[in-house]
Parts: sequence; structure tokens; C-alpha cells
Amino acid sequence: MRFCSLILAGLLGVANAAHWGYNEHNGPSKWGEQYPECNGKEQSPINILTKNATSANNTLSLAYKMDSKNIINNGHSVQVNFTQKGGITYQGKEYKLVQLHFHTPSENTIDNVVYPLEMHLVHNDTDGGLLVIGVLFEEGKAHSELQKIIANAPKKSGASGKLTRINPENLLPKSRAYYAFDGSLTTPPCSQKVQWVVLGEPISASKKQIDALHKIMHDNSRDVQPLNGREIKSAK
Repeated sequence: MRFCSLILAGLLGVANAAHWGYNEHNGPSKWGEQYPECNGKEQSPINILTKNATSANNTLSLAYKMDSKNIINNGHSVQVNFTQKGGITYQGKEYKLVQLHFHTPSENTIDNVVYPLEMHLVHNDTDGGLLVIGVLFEEGKAHSELQKIIANAPKKSGASGKLTRINPENLLPKSRAYYAFDGSLTTPPCSQKVQWVVLGEPISASKKQIDALHKIMHDNSRDVQPLNGREIKSAK
């Protein structure tokens, strides 16, 4: 549990904000110098090649609630924190939703397609395990639930505000088809043994919405990492 607490502290706070970022001097190519696990063999994000994915049963069940509590600009992303009342079940194990945050452009890609925006929903279980659901956004119609987040997103790094009416299920596509693989956090400390579930169907957001988040976060995506023999499972 201490391992999980340390990871979540990094995800939720800004203590190491001065030590890493996305610029040339402190970007992803430099992370491994201070965070050795960023050089690991099971790193995220990845490029999902659908032709190589192996078929699996869909074991994802959602039980989200409208339990958001605040929104922060942690210096790396716009992040919504939750009270951990809602969550999911995956492969028979329950996970509680801790937070969601965004990357522009997307970090994970499907068949080499880069999307303009990706959302990560970070969950934990009682044993200290982490599961991240990735949701890809394509440019199209404006998204009403996403707009609630954009309207309340702090512009200044380190700032926070109250946000209590976000239901994560409203930020997901209708299809629950997904790709699953073993990976890591996509930011330092790049801790591995993270279960990833990337939903296969993108949802739409307007160009104005995507630009609004990018204006706050700028480019905050890590390059795709080598698969190194990992299996990608596909569930419909």
C-alpha cells in the first residue's frame, strides 16, 4: 500500500514539478536520468497495432458515481480528483477512481493514429494496484461534460477549484470495447505494473474545447514506447 500511496502522491501533487516537464531540457528523453524506472521494459504509452491484438473476453464493468470533489492545474495537466466512491470492476477485481487528467495530443495511438486529446482515468485497488483507462478524443461536436471541466479548469499552475458535478461515465464512448496491456505511468516516476485499458472508440470534442485545454497544458505527451514483446488483448 505504501508503494501505491507514493505513486498517487506524485499523481495528485506538484512536489516534483520543477524536476521534470515536456521541454527539451527536462522532457521525456531526460526523465530516465532522475527516474530510472522510466528506462524500464514495460513503459507506456504504446502504439496499439490492432492486427497483432489477441482476442479476449470483455471483463470491464463500470460503477461510476457523480463524486468529483475538485479540479487542479498541477503544472503538467488539468486534473479532476474524486472521493473514490465510484469505480470499476476488471477481471473480477474492484478499482476505485482516484482522478482523471488530460494529455494533448494523445499519448497512446491506435494503428499509428495520433488523436488531438486523451483522457486518463486513474484507479487503485485495495492491494495497491493501479489501472488506467485511456479515452481518445477526435475533433467534432462539442462535448457537454467536457465543457464543465474546461469552464472550471485553473489557468495558473498550482491553482485549484471546487468541482462536484462530474460523472465520469458521461465522458466515455457508448462502446466498451477496449485494448488491454501491461504498462506504466506515463509521467515520472514511470512506475510499472500498471494495468492499461484503452477504449477503442474515440469520442468527440470541438476544436475550441481541445484548443482550450491545450492552451492551459501545452504539449504534454510522452512518445510511444517499445512494446518489448508485451501482449495486447482486444475485447469487444
